[in-house]
Amino acid sequence: MKGVCHGKTPLDRVVKLVGTKEIVEILAGRLSWADLQTLMMFAYEKRIRALSVAEVSRNHNGNRLSEVANVDPRDLLAVDQLLYRSLPEAFLPLELSPVNSIGANYLLAGVDPKIVLDTIRNVEVVGDSSLVLALECAKRRKRDCRSKQGGENINLATSHRSLRLQMFAKDSGLTPHFRSFALASAGRDTDGFNNFELSSIFLHIDCWLDFLSRAGPVGYEVKEISVIISDVRIMEKLMAGGKIEREEVRRRTKDPSFAPFRQYGVDLPGIVETIEGVGVTYPDLETNINEMKFTEGKLVKPIKVKYPKVRFLFDLERCSGVGYYSGLCYKVSAKAFDGGTYSVAGGGACDWTRKLLQSKREHLIASGFGTESFVRKFKVC
Repeated sequence: MKGVCHGKTPLDRVVKLVGTKEIVEILAGRLSWADLQTLMMFAYEKRIRALSVAEVSRNHNGNRLSEVANVDPRDLLAVDQLLYRSLPEAFLPLELSPVNSIGANYLLAGVDPKIVLDTIRNVEVVGDSSLVLALECAKRRKRDCRSKQGGENINLATSHRSLRLQMFAKDSGLTPHFRSFALASAGRDTDGFNNFELSSIFLHIDCWLDFLSRAGPVGYEVKEISVIISDVRIMEKLMAGGKIEREEVRRRTKDPSFAPFRQYGVDLPGIVETIEGVGVTYPDLETNINEMKFTEGKLVKPIKVKYPKVRFLFDLERCSGVGYYSGLCYKVSAKAFDGGTYSVAGGGACDWTRKLLQSKREHLIASGFGTESFVRKFKVC
């Protein structure tokens, strides 16, 4: 049939249509970023001028990325206001640009470039507001370090609508664009006892728990709140040592039935109430287990005093966040009025400012609260 290409991939089809394989090399390698932008701007301008109003309407109606959010913006605004009231004084709120530097998600967080919306202006639409805050933290840390030894700790916050391109099942409740509230804390650990990371995680968790304690009187039913502390370096070391298959972890990260310790015969507990009784069965994990014991005393016990009704747990076999977080991390969950338990917030240590400032002494805690998801699941109609 005329016009049909039997290439193996969409790129094969385009190459055959153009008539030369060099088109890929030219666009991806030979042209500078500025020249590529010039070419794409000209090409898009020419195609846009040829569009009809009917095509614009059809494209809008058929594009999942341009669909409006299924949530009342007044509810989002009310949740944002409450979150800002729960924000510790150390944090500076920012209003982000809709775009950030191209390649940031891939180079810093390892996110597949195919799920980030790049533009012909060599920027990408924000897909992770925590990461953009990290970029801002690095910029401010670099400036401060020039004027003051070690610089000041930076604490930033924002509410932003992000966009990602991965496909979701229709019944998943997930959408390409969504609003979330993000926090980022950057600085140096000056005493060698991980105090910067632990004190920053305390501030982040405290913000979320304070908000949840305020949410009831304004129309939200939040029950059985739990905070689960993990360290992804445990899973990283087990995979690196060949005790757990990395590819299966990557493939089954979101599978609730996946229990890698049991499946691979790893002699460690999964989720525990306290880390104090956990023995060191693998010598290369001794540092991580001891650090989690230190975390229980330094972080969990003090915050338990402030929030005695919140349940705190430790998850040693956490898979989600491997490759995104670089160490300690946490997840906050709660039960909604429909009886389901949902994750509402999460965060942890990331190595993004370390990469940006090229210094192993830099530390970053990045966190996010799914405001749009929270409104959908916890608002009592």
